[in-house]
This record gives sequence, structure tokens and C-alpha cells, in this order.
Amino acid sequence: MSALDKAHRLLAPRIAYLIGTRAPDNLPNLIPVSNLTSISTEPQQIVLAVYRRWETHRNLRDTDGFTMSVPHIGQLEGVWKLGAKYSRYPYATNAEKIIASGLSLDYDASPYGPVVTDGIGWAVCQIIAKPDFGGDHGLYVAQIKHVYFNPTYLNPDGTPRRDVRPVMQITGNAFTTAADVHAMPYYHQGPNSAANGNGDIR
Repeated sequence: MSALDKAHRLLAPRIAYLIGTRAPDNLPNLIPVSNLTSISTEPQQIVLAVYRRWETHRNLRDTDGFTMSVPHIGQLEGVWKLGAKYSRYPYATNAEKIIASGLSLDYDASPYGPVVTDGIGWAVCQIIAKPDFGGDHGLYVAQIKHVYFNPTYLNPDGTPRRDVRPVMQITGNAFTTAADVHAMPYYHQGPNSAANGNGDIR
């Protein structure tokens, strides 16, 4: 095994999002996935990558959307249990796995899958493209149709109300979380400056 085989670890730590889906028979599933990022803010679009051998990948091939919840570090044990195929918890069914996670879920917020009600927030995502580049993960480009910012952690515009500590995976069973918030002042040249503080990190 070469370093190149593990090059993706250089991208860590990454937030462990909880992706909610439904099987063709309408049974819900919820798993942690860290391969997700924003690709557009106007409109709000994201791309998700899911390992092809997982049931969630099969669900996404046959559906129009999914849910995305952001758990906080206090929910790490539940997140780990939901990753049963990875964490090796021997659950007979997805229903058993979801119950064992102990997380508070809403199954009616979206027809695409459950959401975590008391995490940092959640979103309903409609799939707009399913490109295939031949890798071991399936790709899903989605547009966010609804978002909920938990007021315990976030202001109505999504900025932090307090220290926000999401679950972040380093690799394997090693996790961390965000440190304290350090706010930096925007640069202003003067009252007539065109600088508005907007950039790629928004």
C-alpha cells in the first residue's frame, strides 16, 4: 500500500453528515457520509459521494432526493452506530440500527428520508444529476429545497449563535470537532470601497 492509496486522508477532518434515504419499499435508512460539499450558492447546490456497495447508493439510484442532517459532537455515539457496515455493529435491520442510535428523528419532514431534529440543522435535497465517472463512489448533484437551522446553535441566516461543534471524522474510528470560533474583521478601504467581504468562503 502506497501513500497515494490513502491520499484522501489529506482532506480530513471532514464533517460526518447524516444522509437519509428510503428504499423502494419505502423503508427509511440513515447513514453517516463525509463526502459532501457545496458546489453553488446561487442556487444552493451540493454534491454527495456514496460508496457503491452501500444500500444508500442503491436507494439513491432509484429516488429523486435525500435528506442531510448535521449532528453535533454530543451525538457521536449515535452517528457511529448508524455507520453499522463501517463500525461493525451487527444490526439485523435498518430499523433496529436507527432505534439503537438513540437519535431524535422526524420521518415526516421529507418524503426522501428521516432528519435529525436536535442536531445543528438539516436540509431536504432534490437530486438534479447522477454523473458516473467510474470510481468506487456514486455521485449525486442535488439542489437544496428546504433548510432548517437549529436556533440552539445557529442564527436564522446560518451564522453561529454559539460554538458549533459538528462531528468530524479524521479517519476510521478517529473523530474530532471544531475548535472555538475566531472571527476576523473584514478589510475596508474606506466609505466608498467596493470591498464587501464576500469571497469563496461564505
